[in-house]
Amino acid sequence: MDTRVAGSTFWLIMAQAFLPPGRPEVAAAFVDGLAEDLAELALPLDLDIANELAEFSTAASGFIEPQSLLVEYSRVFLPPNGLTTLNASRYVDGSINGPCMDALENAYLAAGIEQRDTLRDLKDHVAMQMECMAWLIGQDESEQRLSADDFAQICLVGALPRFAAALVSEAPESPYTPLVQIAAKAIASHADTDETTETTKRGANRRHDTSLGVWRLCKSCEKPFAREKEIQIMTRALEQAGLPAEHLSLCPDCRDAVKGFFTRAIK
Repeated sequence: MDTRVAGSTFWLIMAQAFLPPGRPEVAAAFVDGLAEDLAELALPLDLDIANELAEFSTAASGFIEPQSLLVEYSRVFLPPNGLTTLNASRYVDGSINGPCMDALENAYLAAGIEQRDTLRDLKDHVAMQMECMAWLIGQDESEQRLSADDFAQICLVGALPRFAAALVSEAPESPYTPLVQIAAKAIASHADTDETTETTKRGANRRHDTSLGVWRLCKSCEKPFAREKEIQIMTRALEQAGLPAEHLSLCPDCRDAVKGFFTRAIK
């Protein structure tokens, strides 16, 4: 199996795995066949996921009863009491109405992709983004209007490692936890590897992370809050759509503080 076919198949399978397992046959495939499929795809993709697959298989084996996986999916992901969220933009800029969502909508438009009626969720749902990755990787380069690498940089590269960390903290025994860790390892191959930095007066405060890259510092509080590459891509997408991008210089907390100030002032 060549790398392009393997990559497209991998992300399509992952997209299906993060949809609600409502049908018994879907849940059975998750428990009995998913680990084997991912192990086969790991070879052409050069993914070292043996430990995560072993953890997944052990955790998934506890959900062989009908509907038990759907109950687990609801416990971990679904509102109002879900432990984490499948809306990945929250892991990038702290909300579902921020610049990440704007950039994703522009990316789908550029790629010619529309959301199916069967997915009744926001456009930043990880399953939709993963299916978009599968579509983009499967296309010939001559047909691409948007590359998989560029799309991955908008949200998934920054979001999936944070999503995995949230699951490790909130649901360490869930089969979805090693599954997101696998996705985070796979998306790293689409990350921008150029992490050279400039020497600035804030250079001593700039933080590096081998999985997320160089971070943008908030203009107000000076804390790192998003990968520099993510901010650049979002800024470009917003400007192309004729939308303001000045708010990207602030972290989500400082944006909320500014928004709250003006709300109080108006009242």
